[in-house]
Amino acid sequence: MTQLKDLELRVQELVTLLEASNQLNSNIEMGEVLENILLQMVQVVGAEAGTLWVLNKERQKIKAVAAYGPSAFNILNLELEMDEGIVGKVIGTGEAQLIENVASHPNWANRVDHSSGFVTKSMITVPLAVKGQVLGALQLLNKKDIAFFSEQDISLAVALANQSALALHNSQMYDELQRMLLSMIRTLAKVLDARDPYTAGHSERVAKYSLWIAEKLGFDAQSYEELYKAALLHDIGKIGIPDDILRKPGRLTNDEYTAIKKHTIIGADILSNIEPKDAMVQAIQIALSHHERLDGSGYPHGLVGEEIPFLAQIVGVADAFDAMTTARSYSAGSSFESGAEELLRCKDTLFDGKVVDAFATILQDCDYEVEQYEAQLGRGYRL
Repeated sequence: MTQLKDLELRVQELVTLLEASNQLNSNIEMGEVLENILLQMVQVVGAEAGTLWVLNKERQKIKAVAAYGPSAFNILNLELEMDEGIVGKVIGTGEAQLIENVASHPNWANRVDHSSGFVTKSMITVPLAVKGQVLGALQLLNKKDIAFFSEQDISLAVALANQSALALHNSQMYDELQRMLLSMIRTLAKVLDARDPYTAGHSERVAKYSLWIAEKLGFDAQSYEELYKAALLHDIGKIGIPDDILRKPGRLTNDEYTAIKKHTIIGADILSNIEPKDAMVQAIQIALSHHERLDGSGYPHGLVGEEIPFLAQIVGVADAFDAMTTARSYSAGSSFESGAEELLRCKDTLFDGKVVDAFATILQDCDYEVEQYEAQLGRGYRL
C-alpha cells in the first residue's frame, strides 16, 4: 500500500512538472515568463515563498525580479552583490543547495529578511543555467506543513529549473531581438527625417503621439507597442521621393505635390517585401493609408469612413497635428492649442471623432505641455 501511495505521489509530481514546463514555455513575454517560473516552482515543491534572482553581468548585480509570498512586494527589485548571500554562492558555483537552518549558514544575507520582514527558516536554492551559462537562481523558502525540504524536493526543483532556465534564456533572447528591432526602426526613422531639416524628429513624435492616443483609447500593451513601431515607419516611402521635392523650401507645385503623395504607395511596397509578412500588416496599412480622410478627400485611394484602417486613422491624426505644429520654411508652425482646435474642428469630417477627442483630452490635461505629459507617464516608449 505504501509503495502504491509513493508511486501515485511520484506520478502526480511528474504530471505537475510537465504542466509547469508547458506553462513556462507557453509565453515568451519576459515578465510573464519570470512570474510563471516562480509560481510553478513554489507550487511543485510546496514552499511558503520564493524569489527569482537574475544576474546582470553588465552591472555586476543580482536582482530580485519576481517574488511570491507574504512579503513579496518588499523583495522585488532588491539587489545583491555578485558574491553576496547564498544566492550569490549558488550563481557563482552553479551548484544547488538545500539548507535546513538558514540562520546558522555563513553565506546567509540576512538583509533580505530585514528588508522584507519575512522570516526564512529553511531554503532550497537552485541555479538557472543553460549550456553552462548561469542566468540566475531561484530560492524556495520554508517548506509548508513539515519542517524541512527533502532531497526529493531539490531533485524536483532542479528538474524544473532546467526547463525554467531555457524559458528564461529564450525570453531574454526574444527581448534582446525586440530591442534591436526597435533600435533599428528608430535609426531608420531618424535617417529618413534627417533628409529634411524641417522634419527632424517627426517620425518619433508621430509615433509617440500615436502611442498616447492608443493608451487613452484603452489598447492593450502589446497592441499599442506594435502601433508605435509601425508608426515610426509611416513615412518610409519618402526614401523614394527626390531631394529637390522633399527638401524644397517653398510650397510645392501641383506636380510636385502629386509626386510626394506617392510616398504612401512607395512605403507600403517597401514594407510588403519584409519578412515575416504577418508582422508587417499594420505597418503596411499605416504607411499606405495615414493620409486618407473620412470624407474621401485623402490619398492615395480616397477611402471613406470605416474603409480606412483604424490604426492608420490614429497615425493620421498624430501626423496632421505634428505637421501643423512644426516650423517649416514657409510657416512658423501653429501652437499646440491651435493644432488641437483645428483637429476638433475637423473631427468626424476628416478625422475620427474618438481619436481626436482622446488626443485633445491628453493635450488639455497637460495644459499643452507634452513634455509634462511624458514625464507624468514616467517614460516614453518602454524598451
